Amino acid sequence: MKFSDSIEPNVSPEIIALSKKIKAQGIPTVLPITLNELLLTLSIKQPLSILEIGTAVGLSGSAMLLTCKNAHLTTIEKDEDSFNQAKNTFESFGLSDKVKQFLGDAGDIIRFLDTQYDFIFLDGAKARYFDYLSDLKRLLKPNGVLFADNVLFRGYIDGGIKFNHRDNTIVRNMRAFLSDFINDKNYICTIHEKGDGILVAYKK
Repeated sequence: MKFSDSIEPNVSPEIIALSKKIKAQGIPTVLPITLNELLLTLSIKQPLSILEIGTAVGLSGSAMLLTCKNAHLTTIEKDEDSFNQAKNTFESFGLSDKVKQFLGDAGDIIRFLDTQYDFIFLDGAKARYFDYLSDLKRLLKPNGVLFADNVLFRGYIDGGIKFNHRDNTIVRNMRAFLSDFINDKNYICTIHEKGDGILVAYKK
């Protein structure tokens, strides 16, 4: 077994219990190995302001705030049930006063945000990543970090695995999204193959 396969996120027992509960319910959430990379990056950066696209039920948002004690989180979710579950999750961890939740389409909401953030966690609809691009760059502070999950989408993005016609839009848009960041001289980027693929981009 690879050492990397044995790494688990160093989080509170409550976060671990919530993660197991979510998984048992079949609710999609951030993979443990991805969560570990996210929290490692946050521990180094220690941002004061975080924007999250894709709240889900609040697992990743809670873990981020517990890692960054002085941070405040703005988080966006389009599914009302998930939005309400996330609200309960933040309350259960005593984090409600550090969270601003938005319910709605992320593309519509980020267009009207005028605050810049130290850190952006992108974990929303994969087909929309490229649509968010200009606003993500506008909203990220200089010296800020973008952490985007699922960027290799089942191995389809690198071209090594054939994909179905229904995934054309995701693959095309994700390739355009990655290409833009990789070729933008204002950013230093790396792509990890862990989980479903992670892009980490530092804004100079």
